Amino acid sequence: MTAPLPAELATALNKRDVQRVHAHLMAASERDRKAAFAAVGAYLREESGAWMDGHLAAAGGLALLGCAPTAKKAMSALNRGTLSWQRRHLPAQETAELLVARGVPWLGELARLWAQTEGPSAAEWLIVDALARAAGLPTPQTEGFTRGWISWIRAQDDPYAALTRGDYTQRLLPQLFATDDMGAILEFTYSGTGFNASMIRLAAEDPAIRAMLLDGCLARLLRGGRPGQLSAYVTLHDQLSPTPEEVAGRVADYLPLLSAHLGTAAATAQRSLRGADEAGLLDVETLIGLAPVVLSRTEKGLLKTQATWLRQAAKRHPGRAAELLALLEGPAEADALVPVPPPAAVIPEIAAPIASLTELAEELASMLSGDPSIAARERVLAGLVEWHRRGRAELAAAIGPVVRAHEGSLDNQWVAGPRLLLAKVLYGLIDTVPVRLNDVVGLPDDLAVAHLLHRTGQSPDTVTELRLLDIERQLTRRPVPFLLATPTQVNGHLDPAVLLDRLERAERDGWQPWSGDLAQALLRIPRTEIEPAIARRADRLTSPAGLAFARGLRDGHTDPVITRVEQHGHKGKYPWLADLPDRRMAVAMTPPPGTDPVQTAIFTLPSHDQPLFLPWMSSPGMWAGALPSHRDVVAGWVLARLAMSADSSGGAHGAAAVLPLLAEAHGPTGAATSLALVYGMTAPQAADRVATVDAIIGFGAGVNWLEVGDDLGDCVSAGSIKLNRAAETLRSAAEAGAVDAVWQICAEALPHLLTAPKPRRGVADILRLATRCARAIGRRGRIAGLAEVAARGGGSGYITAARELHDVLA
Repeated sequence: MTAPLPAELATALNKRDVQRVHAHLMAASERDRKAAFAAVGAYLREESGAWMDGHLAAAGGLALLGCAPTAKKAMSALNRGTLSWQRRHLPAQETAELLVARGVPWLGELARLWAQTEGPSAAEWLIVDALARAAGLPTPQTEGFTRGWISWIRAQDDPYAALTRGDYTQRLLPQLFATDDMGAILEFTYSGTGFNASMIRLAAEDPAIRAMLLDGCLARLLRGGRPGQLSAYVTLHDQLSPTPEEVAGRVADYLPLLSAHLGTAAATAQRSLRGADEAGLLDVETLIGLAPVVLSRTEKGLLKTQATWLRQAAKRHPGRAAELLALLEGPAEADALVPVPPPAAVIPEIAAPIASLTELAEELASMLSGDPSIAARERVLAGLVEWHRRGRAELAAAIGPVVRAHEGSLDNQWVAGPRLLLAKVLYGLIDTVPVRLNDVVGLPDDLAVAHLLHRTGQSPDTVTELRLLDIERQLTRRPVPFLLATPTQVNGHLDPAVLLDRLERAERDGWQPWSGDLAQALLRIPRTEIEPAIARRADRLTSPAGLAFARGLRDGHTDPVITRVEQHGHKGKYPWLADLPDRRMAVAMTPPPGTDPVQTAIFTLPSHDQPLFLPWMSSPGMWAGALPSHRDVVAGWVLARLAMSADSSGGAHGAAAVLPLLAEAHGPTGAATSLALVYGMTAPQAADRVATVDAIIGFGAGVNWLEVGDDLGDCVSAGSIKLNRAAETLRSAAEAGAVDAVWQICAEALPHLLTAPKPRRGVADILRLATRCARAIGRRGRIAGLAEVAARGGGSGYITAARELHDVLA
């Protein structure tokens, strides 16, 4: 039963009296403070209703922190309801003073948790900073703390003095370039917000700061992203006005920017390199090498500037003048494409099992810190089961410090899916009850499994969740010597001979594998020809698991029926208020009759009339590694995230990393794979488009490229994706050797593009690329609509490119 709220504290809260709350809690005993925590929370929920004003937030927030028993409970309370938006009202001095007076051992942990929030206001930043200093912590180097620091500087009368105070500058300025979305706060430069101007002034006075800012701008621009994320770095770079000497020392960073998707970044690189050249600091070979890169772009300003630069350089270098001026005469022979057969996929074997508890702790720490590979996850899970069998106490002692060091990422309100169940496994092994559990982990076994299989939020993660549920529930009740589904290759495949050995050992030793582990093992069998000797041995198995394996070898993998679905935005919006596309192509999946419950769950993707943005992806490697023999299924699940990135640029970056993994996997490719490649090649992030290039090369003849081209033309015609991004991606793929695949895509997309009422940006690029591909592989024939466009009058780039392709195909 919750203890009542002390009368004096209740009075102070009723009066919204911060000083009175502070005085009462300073005088109270630690036991009485902790006893009042639940009552303070209940009071605030009842008093504030749907909204909490600033006065109540200040007094109530101080009371919560003054009574909280742990850092996590304190942060959880501050994140609850409207208090999460009103934390800025907490009094910094009183908060720090009260927590220091309490002598809580978790003051540093609270500061770290608070510093990880998205972006505290200037006032809230002061609180976090005060807590960190009181705990003796170094300045927190997080995005949220950095945002709060910048907000605080902008609120000061003398921003330059604020910028140079303490050690914040050296520790926090590098954070401006560490994450994708910091550029937005740098663009916030209206009158009175002098952070940017102060930073430029400091750079002029401190060479080390200047070098760090310049290198940071170049690194961030090279990483790529949306224009809104990058434009601030172009501005900052130009405000720094690098000297020719500074540019000459960074030529290797400027050259790749000449081909950047963001035109202003390419222009900045061109202008900087030209200045270095005119100062005599750029050798002629470098100029000859970079000029074709710029001349292949479409921006008229860049082309005109490059032509002028080359003509002036020819005068400065009369001995190389002919060579320099020849670059202006058109594509050289080097422009020819060379078809290269796709490389044979070489899938490495997974590393040897973990050999010691020390190694297990190290691998667990690496995995929890962000190693997304299937190999890392599988080796750790196998190690946990193996070393639990050898000694639970020793295992707990080895991994306990690692788990506690990652509590912030394992036990918070945002942890869900496989990460939540993994946290439950780890906490269970060290005999610690997690602070937060969802409904699934509290259900009886059969209901928990049923919940995972029949909820609406399915994805390839479901298979992983079932396995983790097995480990969490069965490790102490019905332990097994080893996991059945640990793969033998880093892409998730499991050698049938190895799986057979494991099943024979299980039958010989008299134990039955866990159901989720068995389901995953069967899904990991590669689609390769089975040796007759293995099939005969499998037929001699008698256990339920053995019979399922033998049946799987005989019948092969089952596949769902995957069909295209047309979706419409109906003028709706995403949760982040971006407009839904008017029309999007997606897929629906239906399992065949008689499919087992696990495969039924992951083979079912209902048809939706409106564009989706779910499910969230735990990691590309996890999804591909869970279903390494069902690549069209994985493509179907990832499609919503890829499409969302392509048609709205909305927060789904990195999903295309799954595409090259699918190229190395097994299974049919169809509508889902085709559309996934289209959305990948039109993604706003350069990294996603590079991943798509790798996939086009890797798939080779494993994809119907005419289908991909038809989908590209259809989706571009719908108006929701950008063709110029696809042109850049396809050009890179063709120059890497995938000439025939790119030709088929372009040839099938062009009928859609040429018959559109108005030419889309990028059509001329597709025409020129198709011409290069046709020349390289000797294609002839007719493309619907091409002759009509070629016959038009005028000399636009679009008409000229159409005529050139028409002549090549004639």
